[in-house]
Amino acid sequence: MRQVFGAQYGREQLPVPTWSEESELEDFTTLLTNFIGVGADFRTLYFARQIPDTGAGGNAKTENAFWQMQGDLYLNFRVAKKVSFYLKKGLYSGFEAFGLLNLLPANGHIKIGKFVPNYGTKLDDHTAFIRTYTGFSPEFGRPELTGFEVAVSPGQVSATAGLFNATDGFGSSEGNSKALLGRVEGVFPIQETMFIGGGANVFRRESSTGPTTTYYGGFGSFGISPFTLFGELDLLESKQSGSKRTGVVAYAEANYVVTPGLDLKLAYDFYDPDRDVKSGSMSRYSVGLEFFPLGGVEVRPMYRILKEQPTDIKNNEFDLLFHIYL
Repeated sequence: MRQVFGAQYGREQLPVPTWSEESELEDFTTLLTNFIGVGADFRTLYFARQIPDTGAGGNAKTENAFWQMQGDLYLNFRVAKKVSFYLKKGLYSGFEAFGLLNLLPANGHIKIGKFVPNYGTKLDDHTAFIRTYTGFSPEFGRPELTGFEVAVSPGQVSATAGLFNATDGFGSSEGNSKALLGRVEGVFPIQETMFIGGGANVFRRESSTGPTTTYYGGFGSFGISPFTLFGELDLLESKQSGSKRTGVVAYAEANYVVTPGLDLKLAYDFYDPDRDVKSGSMSRYSVGLEFFPLGGVEVRPMYRILKEQPTDIKNNEFDLLFHIYL
């Protein structure tokens, strides 16, 4: 759910100014009352992708379809001046429910309930490799875990620590295994229109039956209006029965605002499941536009080129995303 600044920015700064001014609702707010706030994300995707030639026959060279990618509703209830209760319900199985207590010194808080741990970057693209291959994408199951996080933000730097069930079952956790989270990050202005940011995090998930996984990640950003550069790199370590495997997943993105309401996006994904094996890695190159014609509306066409090792197959795709948000 977007905070007040995020909601205002999305409706006043992102879209085409003249079009947005003509269609903007007067006195728009995401607050239903002084103690209930609402938010939403609605994404519909049209995709067309190449069908790899497997030699099994068939005349189709491409496939295309519409997919309701997201339909999430968010509710935030203010229980007291510094206590909130948050609910998120997705169109499919996504669900978060937690209490947020802003009671700690140094602008700190306690977050307790069922939610996605604060690891890495929560990109809106569920197919980004840094989300799918770390397990924090709803495409491959439920990324939410039950537990708590404690965070402090004494200045431009913030730090977070968390403890969760390693896996969640219905009504209770599956065993005594736990997951641990640590994170530190900061954003630092250099000039009025220039900034640099960076951070690091670690996430360890124990297992009594399968491998124990540990993720080590770092991320950084640089911005100078109208250009922004962002990247994340994660090492995925898996240990079981005395053997260890380390994978690598990375993401880089560059954005350039061509004109208010329209920006050019370039992105690169990389994944290698095992650094000790020469083959098996894959890369994805994406190029497209983000167009915000009106407040709360986005249209995003993207073309994606996939490359696999050692055998590259024809499976490039075109995506057209339609997004409405509060």
